[in-house]
Amino acid sequence: MKLDLEKDLLQSEKPTNKWLTKDTNKEVIRSVSPDVTDVDNLTDEELNTMAKLIDFVRYSQDDSLNNNEEDLLRPAVGLAAPQVGVNKNMFFARFEWDKENPEDFEEIAAINPKIISRSSQMIVINDGEGCLSVDEDRDGLVPRSYKIVVTYYDFLKKKQIKETLRGYKAIVFQHETEHNHGMLYYDHINKKDPHHTEKDWLYL
Repeated sequence: MKLDLEKDLLQSEKPTNKWLTKDTNKEVIRSVSPDVTDVDNLTDEELNTMAKLIDFVRYSQDDSLNNNEEDLLRPAVGLAAPQVGVNKNMFFARFEWDKENPEDFEEIAAINPKIISRSSQMIVINDGEGCLSVDEDRDGLVPRSYKIVVTYYDFLKKKQIKETLRGYKAIVFQHETEHNHGMLYYDHINKKDPHHTEKDWLYL
């Protein structure tokens, strides 16, 4: 069932661009975020951080609510804790597979996400990647592993997850997880030739 976001916000504030930490703030964005100590007993800061991540992404994807021209949110697939100013190893991602079908979505509310193995097969998004913490998007291809095996504690499902991700979901998981390691998507762009390709890469 489609969420009534005006009633179902997990914290008290409407999501705003003022929450976002930019890559100019290297102290936060370029720092390694430590793991959450106790996933079953989150601190108030940890609970509020996850609530903000979930609310921002969900709200940004809802055209009926995200319509304030003075504070229009760029639609986000995912958001990591450093992007709202908190160095904790967590992120939230929401995949809307069919805009016409509100039921057709997947969500990952990851605490202590880790990538435990990667394929040698690489994949890139043809149009490159973007980031809410980067105001001036960097042009270029971002090669990532096509398949990854991951572990994380899911805040919404209240359980530890181990799963294999492929394609777009794998790209998003890598993008968001790297935020918690102080990395940004443009770190992967070839500096000499931003559109460098390899013949065996896959493309989206």
